[in-house]
Amino acid sequence: MAIGLDTEKQLVAKCRSGQLLNRDEALLVLSPRLSAEGTAAVLAAADKRMRTIAGNRGRPYAAIGVDSAPCARNCAFCSHGAKWGVYGKPYVMTDTEVCRRAEEIGRQHPEWLTLRTTQDYGIERLCRLAREVRSVLPQETALVVNTGEFAPGDCDRLLAAGVAAVYHTYRLREGKDTGVTPEERLRTLSLIRDSGLALFALVEPVGPEHTDQELVDAAFRLKDYRVNLSGVMARVPVPGTPLAGLGAMNEERLVRIVAMTRLISGPKVEAICVHPPSVAALHAGANVVVVECGAIPRDQTEAAESWRHFDLAAARKMLSQVGFAVR
Repeated sequence: MAIGLDTEKQLVAKCRSGQLLNRDEALLVLSPRLSAEGTAAVLAAADKRMRTIAGNRGRPYAAIGVDSAPCARNCAFCSHGAKWGVYGKPYVMTDTEVCRRAEEIGRQHPEWLTLRTTQDYGIERLCRLAREVRSVLPQETALVVNTGEFAPGDCDRLLAAGVAAVYHTYRLREGKDTGVTPEERLRTLSLIRDSGLALFALVEPVGPEHTDQELVDAAFRLKDYRVNLSGVMARVPVPGTPLAGLGAMNEERLVRIVAMTRLISGPKVEAICVHPPSVAALHAGANVVVVECGAIPRDQTEAAESWRHFDLAAARKMLSQVGFAVR
């Protein structure tokens, strides 16, 4: 049954006004009961709001997968899970190799460079690597880390090593589809939120089985932790992982979730990311795409240059083609 005409008009009007959507309104954005005309109007409003907040700025984001060491957490969607045995062979970059890659990437001036490691890589080891990488990056490229859970004091150590932000999120069906308890994840998110580090977090990894309510709850949870970068990451079904048989969600669904994250987020959130990259999502509230190399948790082997041949030149071209200005 379609959403009532008055309800749909009120939703569109609120989206266009710049007011932030509440949970019930966010659910309407994802609802298949929203008409085609209503959906188009909501997506256009999300796009306009993104361009206003971000000053029409598109932002390429680079990431280096440092290692694929078999991970004991065994998340059901991740190719690094020790139980699944789907990754070709364990892969760990030396610090020298990471710095070489980082220096090459830095010459192309992405907005951010993330060092992504497996859950138990270790903070001391990561801080040492971060200091080395920071020294070869241009000043305007912020250094981000994506690693395991934190202890008190770890955020200060990362800040001292030159890290500006942490990617860390509460994953969909945390503790059921992941080997991390909800309590562990929330404790780390609290430590990051209360530190001098920026917090980057996406609603992820989204598959076709996730309900509208789960997605809205996830987005508002991240909002409660005052994320600086938000958005959506689709689950890539890796053969041999437990969730692979569920497949992937379609792009229309991805685009609506992107718009929803934009429309619930205030002007502090100048970056909404979509991953994997999607031109349609860049017309619906996203302004960030990610380029990856090294160990890839969404694949069965490492990417020597860039995952799926999507490099920083392609990222800039995509952002420019949808009308964003790119540094």
